Amino acid sequence: MARERTWSRRGLLSGCAGIASVATAGCLRLTDDPASTETNEQEQSAATDSAESTPVERSEESTASDPASKIELVPAWSGSSSALTVADGDFFFRPRFNRVLRVHPDGTTVFEAEIADGYLVPLSPSFRNALYADETGVYVGAGARDEVDTGARVYALDPESGEERWMYEEPGDGLHDSVRAMTAIDGTVIYASQGSGSGDEQEPIVRGIDAESGEERWRIQISEGFVNRIVAREDRLFVQQTFGLATYRRSTQELLDERRLTAGFSRIVADGETLFVPGETVRALSLPGGNERWSAQTGRSVNTGPGVGETGVFVGTESGYVLGYDRETGEELWEGRVAGVVEHPPIVEDGLVWIASERGDLSAFTEADGELVYEEEIASGFEFAVQDGILNDDERDTAYEIRR
Repeated sequence: MARERTWSRRGLLSGCAGIASVATAGCLRLTDDPASTETNEQEQSAATDSAESTPVERSEESTASDPASKIELVPAWSGSSSALTVADGDFFFRPRFNRVLRVHPDGTTVFEAEIADGYLVPLSPSFRNALYADETGVYVGAGARDEVDTGARVYALDPESGEERWMYEEPGDGLHDSVRAMTAIDGTVIYASQGSGSGDEQEPIVRGIDAESGEERWRIQISEGFVNRIVAREDRLFVQQTFGLATYRRSTQELLDERRLTAGFSRIVADGETLFVPGETVRALSLPGGNERWSAQTGRSVNTGPGVGETGVFVGTESGYVLGYDRETGEELWEGRVAGVVEHPPIVEDGLVWIASERGDLSAFTEADGELVYEEEIASGFEFAVQDGILNDDERDTAYEIRR
């Protein structure tokens, strides 16, 4: 089973108490040192706190180690070597334990919000992610660290300024000190709180919170297991746990269906009218009903959530295979292979399938036929995200423009 990452490799400093936000209108600085992959905490803090920047000439050199690569990653602006994810068309970084930085793909900083000391905001494109954003707000789950005696918190932030609208706090019973699944629909923020330890020690609660007031509307108590992802469509609520997928009627919280999964910590993905479920058998379920449209037996140990493109659905395996299936029929498209375990979900954008191996390689295949067009060594276990032709990772203080 794929391991679950707990901490980012960088930026692990606690911030100040209370919650505040800084809105900035400038762009993050452009980098003139594409070879550098190290930055200390003081430099990182200064980069995120600065409201103005001094542009410099971009380097036109590709960062790929293979000169035959057909893709170039061209340094575009200073990124953030810290935990990251994408939501609502933007990048979100965690430059410190308890800070959230929102940045447009062009490098413009939207806001930096700071929550109370003693809490950790988990951001990740892979196994756990406690942030959801849309036009109504940015909703952030913050895990309680050892120095506080409360449970996890959920913050609602203004999407433009980062100012706090409300905060909801979980009980400090040791069973609800983290949040790793979050969504919102029809004016309701839906998330799951749980603890640490093994799955049979969990007593997760799925809550529906009024997006305007922060007051609880309803809850679903689950007896055990981790909740990895929540998907809401119309009057259906899909709650994915480590080895199961439960379907509830959202309006009444009535349990409608339960399915056994082999996905582990790999998360389901909703795209359009389809819910894609990873595992040794990859499945496509119609939304909102949840009826199975197709299933594909992989014959391999699938180790990631799916990456979904215009034509294909892609997963990675323990043995380094990248498997592609037609998103409409489930028929096999192609398979490729990289050196090392694939545990990061494939990211599909603009006809490219981006893959990170556990040993530290970043690769890109064409979505149509699986041709390898890029390969570069970064760092073992790194995470990355792609948005509007810009690639960021949690190892290098640089955002890269993807050029073909």
